[in-house]
Amino acid sequence: MTRETVIQNILTNYGQYISKEDVESMVDSGKEQGLTYDLIYLTLKAQLSQLAGEEFYCTSSDMAEALNVSEDEINRLIEESREELAAVGENPDDYFKTVQTTRFMM
Repeated sequence: MTRETVIQNILTNYGQYISKEDVESMVDSGKEQGLTYDLIYLTLKAQLSQLAGEEFYCTSSDMAEALNVSEDEINRLIEESREELAAVGENPDDYFKTVQTTRFMM
């Protein structure tokens, strides 16, 4: 993902809530802090989803790419987190949802 792609995607989906200048500033700030554009995008998307009253969704592969780890590692961390949430009486499905995927071959 590039700086321009992050800005374009955020403005396309959340432009009614935030100005281009603010998005550019946040993207640049994240980059200065050493974050990848993928992680900056997911972070902004999560925050703006909350502001818009929407539920934030991303895939484990999105998170793996953003954090520069394998998808298997992300899935392992999710499973550990689900167990920890259940152990303290929280519903893991409030935080992590398993969905059926469909693949087609042509």
